[in-house]
Amino acid sequence: MWTHTLTDAGIGLRSPHLQAIIRDKPDIPWLEVHICNFLGGGLNRILLHKIRENYPLSFHGVNLNLGGVDPLDKGYLQKLSQAVDEFQPALVSEHLCFTSLQGHHFHDLLPIPYTATALQLIAERIDQVQTLLARPILIENVSRYIHYSESEMSEAEFIAALSKETGCGILLDINNAYVNQQNLGIDINEFLNRLPMANVGEIHLAGFSETDDGWLIDTHGSQISEPVWQLYRQLCKNYPAIPCLIERDNNLPSLTELLQEQAQAQRIINQYKRKDTSNVYAARY
Repeated sequence: MWTHTLTDAGIGLRSPHLQAIIRDKPDIPWLEVHICNFLGGGLNRILLHKIRENYPLSFHGVNLNLGGVDPLDKGYLQKLSQAVDEFQPALVSEHLCFTSLQGHHFHDLLPIPYTATALQLIAERIDQVQTLLARPILIENVSRYIHYSESEMSEAEFIAALSKETGCGILLDINNAYVNQQNLGIDINEFLNRLPMANVGEIHLAGFSETDDGWLIDTHGSQISEPVWQLYRQLCKNYPAIPCLIERDNNLPSLTELLQEQAQAQRIINQYKRKDTSNVYAARY
């Protein structure tokens, strides 16, 4: 049985904050690393080892292309496997999407149709990754701006089936689910009710931007909205032991401002936390 050791509210580790975190050692339970940014450079790895001395880590990736049809990138997978062995992150996560086709990289997280064929293909690709890493990964729900007419099941049903088929965990991004509700009319409560919450190993909280015509865009470039906070509060009533991440990628604020949002999430967790942590995600592989 492999069980992660993360609890409470962490933040995403971003380059402008590296030196301050190494120097000041702020009281943060854990840090999530965009691991793609650290696989190539020696200096980055040295800094990451310094961070690892004081903080548990979670690895978050964007390059696996789990929803694609091109063969998995063996070179990238090998580097990821080496980094996992080297830094021993508590969790490893990726997005349920495709990012490249026929060797062309789109630099975006593109949604997939929820079909039985796609389910089989992605399950096989997740199995390949988990076999190489010798551990389960988490898959994250993404923000979407279209419906596929070919879809045969809902997003939540698809994610639940993938988790059951492969033993992978789920990274629940509440902001992405809220964006999908506002843009596409998807009932977020139904989405959450259909997810196997026992398999949720991490929660993401982030901010969005709004276009002039009312569309919400998952930019990770603003503070977390009040509706997303409200959804997180409701979720925490039953699942306070799931580790939560404050995710910010654009319009990056000061570390002090980021830690204020982290403290807000931690207060919510503390309000509902119980001695019973039976809902902490554990997976066997």
